[in-house]
Amino acid sequence: MSLYDESKTRPVLTIQHDLGAAAEAFRLSRNLKQADIARQAGISTRTLQRLEAGQGGTVETLIRVLRALGVAEGLDNLIPDATLSPLDPASGHRKKRRRARPTTAAETPRGWQWND
Repeated sequence: MSLYDESKTRPVLTIQHDLGAAAEAFRLSRNLKQADIARQAGISTRTLQRLEAGQGGTVETLIRVLRALGVAEGLDNLIPDATLSPLDPASGHRKKRRRARPTTAAETPRGWQWND
């Protein structure tokens, strides 16, 4: 693993710009007009222009545009399913967690010490 992890240091505005550019490139590769995609998404053409330019937008707007482009099915893969673990067969039968809590001392592995 490298010391430089781009996913944690890449500015949000850069990611936003890259997503907009990717949406624009996909739209153009399919020879689709901004006005047509905006109408299908239920947004204004100017909103689509701002989204493609990386100048902001909401998650709802992004989802609407991705649906209009026909690529929204990949959204389910953005965050992995935390309820099932391939290493724990009982993970699908537990209650849903409702809050996070710090780990207890018994759960954290103890570091190496002399006289162990």
